Amino acid sequence: MYRLWWLLILFFAVSPVWAGGDSIKIKEVVISASKIEEPVEETTSRVIIIHRETIELKGAEFVVDVLKDVPEINLIQSGGQGKLADVILRGGAPSQLLVMIDGGKVKLTTTGTFDFSGITSDDVERIEIVKGPQSTIYGSEAMAGVINIITKKGRDKTHADLVLEGGSFDTYKTAASFSGASEIVNYRFTASYFSTVGISISKRGDEKDGYKNASFSTKLGIKPSDTFNIEITGRYYYERSELDDSNFNLRQSMDALNYVQHGHHFVVSGKGRLYLFDIWEQILTVSNTKDSLKTRDTDTSWNNYDIITGMETVDWQHNFYLSESYTLTAGFENRLEKGENVGNFSKMVYNNGFYFNNKLSLFEDWLHVNAGIRLDDHETFGRKYTYRLGVVYDIKPADLRILANYGTGFRAPTFNELFWPATPWGGGGNPDLKPEETDSWEAGIGKGFFNEKVVLTATYFNQKYENLIDGWPPVNIGRAEVKGIEAALSVKITDNLIVKPSYTYMDTEDKDTGLRLTRRPKDKFNITSQYSSGNVTILAGYTFVGKAYDSIAIRDLASYSLINLSGNYKLTKNIKIFGRIDNLLDKNYESAGGYNSPGFSAFTGVKLEI
Repeated sequence: MYRLWWLLILFFAVSPVWAGGDSIKIKEVVISASKIEEPVEETTSRVIIIHRETIELKGAEFVVDVLKDVPEINLIQSGGQGKLADVILRGGAPSQLLVMIDGGKVKLTTTGTFDFSGITSDDVERIEIVKGPQSTIYGSEAMAGVINIITKKGRDKTHADLVLEGGSFDTYKTAASFSGASEIVNYRFTASYFSTVGISISKRGDEKDGYKNASFSTKLGIKPSDTFNIEITGRYYYERSELDDSNFNLRQSMDALNYVQHGHHFVVSGKGRLYLFDIWEQILTVSNTKDSLKTRDTDTSWNNYDIITGMETVDWQHNFYLSESYTLTAGFENRLEKGENVGNFSKMVYNNGFYFNNKLSLFEDWLHVNAGIRLDDHETFGRKYTYRLGVVYDIKPADLRILANYGTGFRAPTFNELFWPATPWGGGGNPDLKPEETDSWEAGIGKGFFNEKVVLTATYFNQKYENLIDGWPPVNIGRAEVKGIEAALSVKITDNLIVKPSYTYMDTEDKDTGLRLTRRPKDKFNITSQYSSGNVTILAGYTFVGKAYDSIAIRDLASYSLINLSGNYKLTKNIKIFGRIDNLLDKNYESAGGYNSPGFSAFTGVKLEI
């Protein structure tokens, strides 16, 4: 950890700070698609941006409450609030999705996945979702896409917020935030506490499994000149979660009265940005993550374990703005991953990555081309090249955008897959595993009508996977294909009413068995209606999730429909009342076979701004 911070300090201590440099103000930009700020209209990858206003309007307590309505995402939550939540994006496995918080990569190195369940939404400014392989920019895990959770920073004068909320399942939450900014410094501190008695994780059980979460996060920015700034972010959260056991013979979860997991989670990152002349921008990012899970069950011997994982990452990025139409990005990334399953293994693995990306704009910004290549040198499997090429043609008079992409990606084997010790009964990890691989292409259009009052987007995608890691001991034998269509429409009916329907059709196949990939519904449809008038805003949402095969339960999960309502009322300048109703029709459904999901529930609260 210390070597990362000393590198950041040394880098800016010896680098000259040049004065003068013009800043470019862009109305709506995306960062995660190419690691540079660029207008959304110029990105060659399909990107979804969820803004703070939407998060607040949904009344979302956790990030999972926002992601579950995205049609391209299938959220698998094993129980109620706070229970394990995996995200499947465009049919890719949870371990094939790269997750970042403020640009710092996060995951459990033992499983290769990130549990979204404990990330509160109080400090989240926006969520950027980039679809399709992004390994050329980000390396391992970014096979199906990237989710970057970007937190708030202090703005304007010093002020404080206080949120109080309560509702079904004996749920209550309190959150407080203190923030502000001057010309040189901005700061934000957020703390929250959440508690719920919850529901039983097991569909066969009746013992309620509670959850508690205490979270603290901060962001500090310093900008001594227009050509130099530094930003430090930190997040810690503790969670206590009551769990249920699994009966592998019955393929069913079962009540467990004394099965509890304690988790401590840390994410710290620092980013420095320096302009050398007007054309050369350097960005040095260092991040450190650590997750500690302690699970105890006095009634069994197998539900007792301690897992400690962490990552240290250094990314040194150089952006060369060689002309108004051409940007070259080159960088180096060093990642150290650590993983310990106490009593089983304790390992660390290095990976070095070198990446180059080119963005070229032609014909008065009608045509944008994005092309890149990356080399990763991994300690266990050696070298791996990935590349991508994307184009977007913006026919401005017709308000029509046409895009196409082709890219490759990979996923490095997890610590469990590599290092789990063999037992007298066989099994164990395989240190000779190769990375999983993918190649993907997509083509799509975006069309505006009636001065952008109606906006249509449609995309066809096809993604093939090879060398998938399967079996025990694990080997590279799996093959799969995911293809489908995504369509979305935004209709501004009046100045007060906006309707947004969206639909994803996804055809998945395990090439070895001929079966659909597990927990990937073929159809998902969502429609939201937002009405605003004066101090009142109301959001109504309907979601349909089609039938999905669950390979763990060895059966199909039935399709289901959900209706959710939320809204807020600005009582005074500084007081806002909000509320939401989830699962209005009290539907009984499963996103994971054998695991319960909340029925009808209602929540309300108040937000005070000082």
